[in-house]
Amino acid sequence: MKTGPDKGFTLVELMVSVAIVAALALAGTAGFQRVRENARCVTEISAARNLIAAYLGHAADNGGQVLAGYQTDPAATNLDGEELHFPLNARYPWRLAPNVPKIEGVMLYNGHEKALGAPDRDYLVSVRPNMGLSATLVGGHFGSGSPLVPSQRMIDAVGRFYLSHLNDSASPEKLVVFASARSSDGGGYYEVRPPNLLSRVWSSMRFSEKSAPSDHGFVDFRWGGKAAVACLAGNVELLDEESLRDMRRWSVQADRSNDRDFMIRPQ
Repeated sequence: MKTGPDKGFTLVELMVSVAIVAALALAGTAGFQRVRENARCVTEISAARNLIAAYLGHAADNGGQVLAGYQTDPAATNLDGEELHFPLNARYPWRLAPNVPKIEGVMLYNGHEKALGAPDRDYLVSVRPNMGLSATLVGGHFGSGSPLVPSQRMIDAVGRFYLSHLNDSASPEKLVVFASARSSDGGGYYEVRPPNLLSRVWSSMRFSEKSAPSDHGFVDFRWGGKAAVACLAGNVELLDEESLRDMRRWSVQADRSNDRDFMIRPQ
């Protein structure tokens, strides 16, 4: 029996097939990226819980006195037991390190842990942890470049603006201690700053990955528009920009006065 020639695919059929394969590949890639980002977010939340536990453990060891946010002359050593000097010993990572089970996975993770093998490891650990400490309003920023050095003169002028003891906050479950942070080179950062201090700190523009890190106090809303935040009560949350523009989340004074837009002013 005679049969006709085999019928091949038409151009339209080929184009449709290619489009379907491309769409499936794109959907698979997007799905993989979502899964990967979710895993990275879970890693940060877990690290934040361990970090705030270490922070509260340090306070418990010191009668409730919290770690200074930035201190110019504390004793601090690196992983080899060598003494560290300013400014490496002023930032929180090496001062809190004795209370942390392991720097890798708690202070440095999601690729940042490679800093532990770098020649300038001590510097990178001090300045590029994944999460920044709210140094000015929690513990106090005692550095020469601080906008609010916790001196008695400053306290007399503007009131007790920073938290120094666990009992200072009436709402510890809301008070930001650590938050997802970023620096200008794409790494983490050791400090985060509130929306307002003596003047406005954050830009009025909404957060964008193209924004300068300082435009939002070095807070990084990297998890679908949210930042991981560890609070004084030990709880960890994912909070969006609108939530973190609320000064009651940052300042014990703002919380007492119930003022979302609080700004530090002379009394």
